[in-house]
Amino acid sequence: MSRSTLVTLLSLFLSANAANAEPTAPATPPPAPITVLHVGHLIADPAQPVRERQSVLVQSGKITAIKDGYVAGDSVVDLKQAWVVPGLIDMHTHVTMEMDLHSKNPTGDFMPGFIGRPVPRAFASAARAQALQQKGFTTLRNLGDPASITYDLAQAMAAGQVPGPRLIGSEPQFETAGGDYAPFNFGGRADVEPLFKNRGTCAGATDCERAVRDEIRRGAGVIKMRLSAMHLLVPGSGPTETAAELNAIVSTAHRLNRKVATHSSGLSGANLLAIEAGTDTLEHGPISDADIAAMVAHHTAYTPTLLAAKLASESGAMGPMDFFKPAVDSVRNAHAAGVPLLFGSDVPVVPFDGTAQEFLLLASAGLTPAEVLATATTNAAKALGMEAQLGTVAVGKLADMVAFGTNPLSDLKVLASPVFVMQDGKVVRNDAVKH
Repeated sequence: MSRSTLVTLLSLFLSANAANAEPTAPATPPPAPITVLHVGHLIADPAQPVRERQSVLVQSGKITAIKDGYVAGDSVVDLKQAWVVPGLIDMHTHVTMEMDLHSKNPTGDFMPGFIGRPVPRAFASAARAQALQQKGFTTLRNLGDPASITYDLAQAMAAGQVPGPRLIGSEPQFETAGGDYAPFNFGGRADVEPLFKNRGTCAGATDCERAVRDEIRRGAGVIKMRLSAMHLLVPGSGPTETAAELNAIVSTAHRLNRKVATHSSGLSGANLLAIEAGTDTLEHGPISDADIAAMVAHHTAYTPTLLAAKLASESGAMGPMDFFKPAVDSVRNAHAAGVPLLFGSDVPVVPFDGTAQEFLLLASAGLTPAEVLATATTNAAKALGMEAQLGTVAVGKLADMVAFGTNPLSDLKVLASPVFVMQDGKVVRNDAVKH
């Protein structure tokens, strides 16, 4: 028998045996590594006492255990001298927009969002979102984006293709025809008005239901509803929107498991229609005592964006009226009535490096430091419907945590200067010592 024949027969024999052999069970993958945070002072929930000398175990993006004392792990982050809080949540941002309150033509700031090239805007927006993440904000709610890049950016960040925080957004602002985002409001010629189309503009209940369905299919994580400021242009005017239109927007969003945030135009009658329709949050202010009573009855949360009101009043961008003092009074009254309060920066109306000033303004309206911290943690997570994943440092929740060099409950100013940020179990900032 020749050598080549022998090799051929041997090959056929081995192939036949392999075909008849029992399949080999796949190897069990090794367990994911465990990262342990050695935390000197843990503010797991702003409403609970500070816990000392804690080990927070993180595996596969979640908190798997919290133990007294310092235990070992595959890797250890030394935060023994730090105060650790849950990842912060900014409930009102526009990271995909640019604005200058001192501009002589504020409307012009919106135009590039509608007609600018999307790729450069996406790069710039990612950098702005990352800047807020470095400030400890691991979740952002982006409420209005004329450039229509929020959904793609959110998906890219969620997939790890682009670094950045968790992004929950609504690209259009839902409004009735003739509202603030009508194309003619942007000062362009009639022939270019189609470039300023807002997908959220609708007329009548049926059309508003369609618009919400379409947008959720596109990728909306929240529905942003904008009440018209027509009453500022036509003194004595009532709400532009009908109850049927607002009910259609809110009920459709809720049926499809989306929360609704409503931009208040300052007209109580319109606010009441939105609150009675079931909006989950009311944005900006001031708001009336009647609004507050309705919010209590309907369990509506309030995002006052006080710093934005302060800067807008100081710049004169909203005319000669002072919105800030009434806005602070609104927060004080809402707080006294038991309305849940939420942190919202309203960037870029507020400079990106000044967002933490909102915490100080909330304190000036009567909130305790623990209540101030809750606006960006427990209250915000509940308003998002994500209290099972976010808002506290607890077993089973996503591993979003922020550390500070001193106690934020003693000095809220420290909230502007985190030394450590973790999101989904990944360290995205670490000025502490790792070993």
